[in-house]
Amino acid sequence: MTNRDYLIRIFVITLALSFPIFCLFHGELRGSLSKYFNSSLQPYYLLTNVLTAYLLYSLDEWKCPAIFLLVLTVFPVDSHKLIHNIFAYAFFISCFKPMFDHNRLQPYIIPYLLSLVVLLNSFIWTEIICILTLCSFHSHLLYLRYKVDNLRKKQTNEVTN
Repeated sequence: MTNRDYLIRIFVITLALSFPIFCLFHGELRGSLSKYFNSSLQPYYLLTNVLTAYLLYSLDEWKCPAIFLLVLTVFPVDSHKLIHNIFAYAFFISCFKPMFDHNRLQPYIIPYLLSLVVLLNSFIWTEIICILTLCSFHSHLLYLRYKVDNLRKKQTNEVTN
């Protein structure tokens, strides 16, 4: 991966991480992050979801969650509640397997699953916990990839010199 690729991924992760935080400080807290579609945060919501779906789709094991995220974004919750909610649940459920498959990063599963306890009281807080966990997971994954790439570059430079 090039430095540009790393910067793009860092930007998208930061964008995805910041959206729920902006929502918390944007007036009254709504029942779901999707409810911010009909607010002044709509461009931010769309940009975040589309770029996140793009980033996820670039990772083989994350293609299914990427498609679910894109579909739930296309169908606003207020006008297409059933379809939107089906794909929203499908997105969060489908994110579990790729996280579980990374042995080194399995501890991220703990807060992800514990968010289900919060679901009984508040869907938006469950979403926020899951998104923060996913962003942390992908940041950690990116950091590990960066370390491996730098080690390979260093080894290649040593061999060629």
